[in-house]
Amino acid sequence: MYPYRQYPIPYQFVQPASKSTAFSLASIQKWTGTAQQFIKTANRYMPYVQQYGPMIKNFPSMWKLYKAFNELDSGDEKEQKSHDKPKQVAVPDKEPERTTSESIPKLYI
Repeated sequence: MYPYRQYPIPYQFVQPASKSTAFSLASIQKWTGTAQQFIKTANRYMPYVQQYGPMIKNFPSMWKLYKAFNELDSGDEKEQKSHDKPKQVAVPDKEPERTTSESIPKLYI
């Protein structure tokens, strides 16, 4: 990518010797940066938590209602199967044909 240099780079960064203490300036800065990144992420997702939190809290009661409605539906189906009667389908009457050429407005709803 870059051509080979025959001369050394004039400014080489030398890492300082690591200190044995956990409270060095570099470690504190690194910890602070990580904490700030976590706070930014938490603030970004906070509206989603506020919006969907109540629904998640109510999930057990909604599940109970769902199961209860399914039991009611299955009970109705059993009753209908036991009382099978032929249903009569009502045939709608045909509209009388118009012999006059009146203009009828069309409604577009």
